[in-house]
Amino acid sequence: MEEWHGQIAAALKERNNPVRIGAVLGEVVSTSPWKVAIKDGKFMIDASNGYVCFQLIHHITTYSYRHSGKMTHKGCPAGPKTDYDAQGEGKIVLNELWKTGDKVLVIPDENEQHFFIVDIVKEGI
Repeated sequence: MEEWHGQIAAALKERNNPVRIGAVLGEVVSTSPWKVAIKDGKFMIDASNGYVCFQLIHHITTYSYRHSGKMTHKGCPAGPKTDYDAQGEGKIVLNELWKTGDKVLVIPDENEQHFFIVDIVKEGI
């Protein structure tokens, strides 16, 4: 007669374990309101069951510059006061980096009930 632990191991091996989704490629269906399709459109992810990384919907970078030199025209001084000094700073704001049709990396949470839209994926680069 087989021991109990062998019977349990056999029963666990025979059961139907659900197939995990794991990280998948999704396709952006809409950006406002946002919606992403996965598994060839069988499942839709939106604000009710997903989260979008901030970098996809809003990207801000700042810059500053300082430059000085002499103004010239065709290699000659441009006039008696050709020295200049310039400086400044600013902000560049890019809204909605993703667009309809983009492929995105989608990662489910542990229970596969909520999804994280991580980044745009480019193929063949």
